[in-house]
Amino acid sequence: MSAASKRQLITLATTLVASVALPQQPLAIDQTFRTHIINVNVNDVLPRNDGNLIISGYFRFQGDNILTTHNGALLNHSGGRLPDFPEANFLSGKLVPWNDMFYGTNGRISRHFMDGTLDPIYVAPNSTLTDYAILQGGDYHVFQDGRALISGVYTYPLGNDNDIYSFLWLDDHGFVDTTKIQRRADGSIYWFKELPDGKFICYGGITEYEGTPVSLIFRIEADGSLDTTFNVPPLDLGEAYTYYPTADGKVVVGGFFHFVNAPDTVNLIRLLPNGQLDPTFNSNTDYNANFINSPALYYYASVSCILPIGNDRLIITGGFDEVEGQARGGMAMLDSAGNLLDDYFTGAGCGEYTYYPGVDTSNNYKYRSIDGIKPTADGEYYIFGAYQGYDDGTTNDTLQRFVSRLYGLNVGINELDKFNPKPLAIAPNPTAGSALLSVEAPLQNAQLTLHDASGRVALQMAWPAGSAQCQLPTGTLAPGAYVANVRTGANTRYSGRLVVLP
Repeated sequence: MSAASKRQLITLATTLVASVALPQQPLAIDQTFRTHIINVNVNDVLPRNDGNLIISGYFRFQGDNILTTHNGALLNHSGGRLPDFPEANFLSGKLVPWNDMFYGTNGRISRHFMDGTLDPIYVAPNSTLTDYAILQGGDYHVFQDGRALISGVYTYPLGNDNDIYSFLWLDDHGFVDTTKIQRRADGSIYWFKELPDGKFICYGGITEYEGTPVSLIFRIEADGSLDTTFNVPPLDLGEAYTYYPTADGKVVVGGFFHFVNAPDTVNLIRLLPNGQLDPTFNSNTDYNANFINSPALYYYASVSCILPIGNDRLIITGGFDEVEGQARGGMAMLDSAGNLLDDYFTGAGCGEYTYYPGVDTSNNYKYRSIDGIKPTADGEYYIFGAYQGYDDGTTNDTLQRFVSRLYGLNVGINELDKFNPKPLAIAPNPTAGSALLSVEAPLQNAQLTLHDASGRVALQMAWPAGSAQCQLPTGTLAPGAYVANVRTGANTRYSGRLVVLP
């Protein structure tokens, strides 16, 4: 066989292998993953590096007794439940990775190893050593050193019902940090997020913070004091579930809101650095929730998660079934100005689910919601919430339940591995802050390059000369999956996948 014929055969074989390995299309449903959850809600997921998935919420599996409810579980890469994950009654809420561990919450936060067991040096949720009491839980943020900021309504010191706080600072062992000033409001602060400058944007059912009148959405300084330069127009209704800070100091906020004297409720807004509405963002995009047999006379459509894709697109998820009159069951793709796009998620989306079916028909109401979307280290995505069935516009999989996996945006990624590089160690991964990259020996004249899921260069920097480690700042990166390559000359020496969390 001639050399030319061999090249043609190799090319043909490579093309055939690639055609078999490629998914149906980016962001399409992966039908190799199906859970056996039958109700009620999955509130969060945490992909592990081994391909398994930690989930939290309130849910039952097929075969469970009607009185059985799980708060935490571990699923394998096909969606089956793994039995060796401990029953965790304190994993009903948000999951936050930290180093090679993670934080969970069921009102009081806890710290766990990745196998689900509690960290013995962190005060356990049911411990008698706790020094504060919970009146109403809220949100929490974990700092890189293991400290945390928690919101809600708390009494501190324990047993002193006159000292009520809405923000408490905890040390890296879970006790109240007495070196910080604990903060007060006239109600509970439900959701908040750290901004790139260290400040926090917050939502609470309050009218005053530290004695000063505030809107339902407000901003605090890094030490917890009120930022008086940020003033959101008055709201008489609403909840802010999710925030996405942009590189220019603005913040996209999702939920449902009604501004005083406004003609209608809105679900996605962008705030200027001073808190005012950004007029260049389409806040009037119409979201609807036409659910059957709602337990109330009305139901507000809501946006519960924002995931940026590159610099020009946003995936939003939530409790809605229409956007701009088009079917979008729980998930939609928008441009950076908030306008609906028609190239992804054009099917009916997630299917309706009947909460608590039974004899009492007042509880037999329909619901459909995708509460969030999270990337994995391999560039795939998990969606989760309360739904049965999922139609992405190409495939209608009626057997999807509560957690589903989508193919990633892996265009151009395979090309980056052509030099057969060695694995690049990255920790923590996924990360919500900086990450430490490590190789087996010190490097000279090396370059670090990060490519986003579409193959574009997202960051490029010199590797520290004479070092085997590099501290990677991720504050300027949009949440999502990246490929990190370390090159010397024309060769890629090391490569690894990194996931940046919102």
